[in-house]
Amino acid sequence: MKNGKKKIKTTLLVIVLILAVVAAIMSATNPTSNDHLKVVAEYLDKYDMSQLDLTEEEMAQYTAYMSSGGNANIIDKVVKPSFEIKDYGLWSVGSFKDKEVTLGLFNKVIMLDSETIGKDLLDRESIPAAAPSDTTKEAKQEAPEQ
Repeated sequence: MKNGKKKIKTTLLVIVLILAVVAAIMSATNPTSNDHLKVVAEYLDKYDMSQLDLTEEEMAQYTAYMSSGGNANIIDKVVKPSFEIKDYGLWSVGSFKDKEVTLGLFNKVIMLDSETIGKDLLDRESIPAAAPSDTTKEAKQEAPEQ
């Protein structure tokens, strides 16, 4: 009976040690926020907006934005301000617009929600109408000055 208890204790000790080593490795190899942003940037460079169900106006807005040099600045101006990294010590999760889009684990970052990030970026960067409507202009002219 003593020999059986000793084997169980030894087995449990080995399991705990293995888990401690794995946890230490996971903690040491947890990707940084820059690693998450790099993966998102690489994904966006390769993203094909024709996959989305866009209206002609939305596609024109996107094309105009990208051709005006938006591709180079999209990470700095759009993604970084809205991108959050939650570090859980052993792994990290990147969120964009309150949606988890990346998972960092063992010094690797993978995309979780690659389906909607292109559409989310387009929604954020939609260009408002260039000129206000005629009714808005008339309402401003008719309003009395104070």
